[in-house]
Amino acid sequence: MSTLAAAPGVVRKSTRIFVTQEDVSTLLGCGKSKAYDIVRDVNKSAKKSGNQPFPAGKANKYLFAEIYCIPIEEVDRVISKE
Repeated sequence: MSTLAAAPGVVRKSTRIFVTQEDVSTLLGCGKSKAYDIVRDVNKSAKKSGNQPFPAGKANKYLFAEIYCIPIEEVDRVISKE
């Protein structure tokens, strides 16, 4: 089945462009409260750099991955486990 997913012209399942508190907690191994703080900090960084922050409880997954030096593939793996 993996060869079919890699075939030309096959659209893979889309992933979210944001992380939630649950995703952050899983990726960093922190508690719920700390994960919410991290989401807020990522949104503050986005706003400071002139980008639009996400709504409360969500943060840009690309900015999060960049700030915490986590490969985007790992973030996508955690997000897709829903």
